Formats: sequence, structure tokens, C-alpha cells
Amino acid sequence: MKLWRVVGFDDSFKDNLAYIVGCVTCKDYVEGFLIDRIEVDGWDVSEKIVELISNSKFYKQIKCVLLSGITFAGFNVADLEFIYENLGIPVIVILERYPDFERIERALRNLEGFERRIELVKKAGEIRKVRKVLVQLKGCDLEFAEKILKLTIRKGKIPEPLRIAHLVASALIHKESRRR
Repeated sequence: MKLWRVVGFDDSFKDNLAYIVGCVTCKDYVEGFLIDRIEVDGWDVSEKIVELISNSKFYKQIKCVLLSGITFAGFNVADLEFIYENLGIPVIVILERYPDFERIERALRNLEGFERRIELVKKAGEIRKVRKVLVQLKGCDLEFAEKILKLTIRKGKIPEPLRIAHLVASALIHKESRRR
């Protein structure tokens, strides 16, 4: 397990410009990045994640996909089942805090296709705590998640692939990295 590659995805957006960035790591070493544009409040984040990974040189080596939440670029909601089924790679969602589902649902009602977005949020799975981190899992169990978090967290509660992806994504939008 110590040589497994993990990819972490985070986003940054401003107005109608949004990027999704994947940072591929092996232990403490950054091996590369996967970057694409996504639609603000769109429907393309799941497909973009699958395309980025499946078309990359890292595809066969990646053992886990980490996501910084399930909403990207506003409310472009990731479909964890779609990602897992198309890649065959476990997906772990990292949440910084427990979501306010009532507030999320109210916000989603303002968007086209809100019923489908709400369905994706609900089917993302149970929120559980692993190593002081809130997670949602697809294609793996808590033991696997514990191993991945132990392997990828250096300081604090955020796995390094997500922390670095956040820095790169924010630099693409804001011309400099912003703290996580």
C-alpha cells in the first residue's frame, strides 16, 4: 500500500470560470496534475473526473479518488456511483464539516434540475467519521478509508492530494494560491 497513487480533486471558480484540479501523489511525492474546466452549477464534473483519470498515464496506478466534497463550481454535483462504476476505483469524499442539508436543498431549488441534484446529494451515502475527518465512501469500507487517510494526511485533517489540488485550482482562478 505504501506505493499506491492517490488522486485528490478540488475546484476553484469565479463568475463563470471554473477549474477542477486533480493532484496525483505517491506517498509524499507529487507525481502530476489533471486539470480541466467545468461548468459553474453545471452537470459535467463526474464525466470530467472520469475522463481526466481514464485518459491519464496514471490510470492503472491510482488506487483511490479523493474528492473535496461532492459539489464543485457551485452546485455541479458529483455522482459518486458514476465515478466508481466507470473507473473501478474507490471514491472517498472528504468533508470539512457536517453539511446543512436543509440549506443545501433551499439553494438547489433555485437551479435547473434541482430534483436530480438533490437526489445526487442524498445518494452520496452516509457521512462517517474516520481519523477526525468526515467522509462519504463509494467502493470501499472504513478500514480502507482509514489506510488512505493515514497514508495521505501529513498535517491537520486534509489529505495532501486535496490540499495541493486546492492550491493549484485557486492559483488558476485568483492568480495566487489561497489557503485551505
